[in-house]
Amino acid sequence: MTFSMKRLQAIINKEWKDSIRNPQILLMMGMPILFAFLFSRMGANGGTTGDDMMILSFPILLALSMTGAFVLAMMVAEEKEKHTLRVLMLSPASTTEILMGKSFLTFVLTLIAVIASVAVSEVPEVSWGIPSLLILISLIMFIALGLIIGLMSRNVQESSIIGLPVLIIFVMGPMFAPMLDSEFMMSFVNYLPTQKFIDVMGSVSRGEAVGVMTKDLLICAGWMVISIAAAAAVYSRKRFDK
Repeated sequence: MTFSMKRLQAIINKEWKDSIRNPQILLMMGMPILFAFLFSRMGANGGTTGDDMMILSFPILLALSMTGAFVLAMMVAEEKEKHTLRVLMLSPASTTEILMGKSFLTFVLTLIAVIASVAVSEVPEVSWGIPSLLILISLIMFIALGLIIGLMSRNVQESSIIGLPVLIIFVMGPMFAPMLDSEFMMSFVNYLPTQKFIDVMGSVSRGEAVGVMTKDLLICAGWMVISIAAAAAVYSRKRFDK
């Protein structure tokens, strides 16, 4: 089946019309921005310097997870609840067109939330080359996770229940694991892509060489590839699931 830009645009237009009627999406976008503002007040003299950028990684991760994963999961679950997703899956649109169409709007909304979070955070002057690449990798990963959550959920309420552990493990894990004083937990958390996100942001704020961050970036890229493969597998199974 050949790729059709018209079919892709039709799917994107449908997602846009559905999203502007859903106030929960605006709430999901606004919460990370609010947290970013609050975190920025925790910095020295009301601003952020040095390692404070690691602290400000959390609002960015919240934007990536809440907008990138939860919004897409909620939109997919809503379509399943209304029995419109099955029609789309069995339509002439290819898997690539459907996945790209459903992810595009979430991608754009998440970027807006991330940019707004950075803007209100008053972050120090740093080179944004590596952080931008890291944000892109993490965003693709969270979108894939959101698609998995949405496909596994029967309705919107269930998507929140299934998605909550994702938020706790991926975002809250690096924040609270050190408080548990557990070597096993720290070993587990150290390989989470969100922990690597925080580590890279800290390295950037300290002006360390790119070589120091290579391993962490590769781990994040590995998580992204695994998430995409898992999302494709779940989609293929749910496409013909009765």
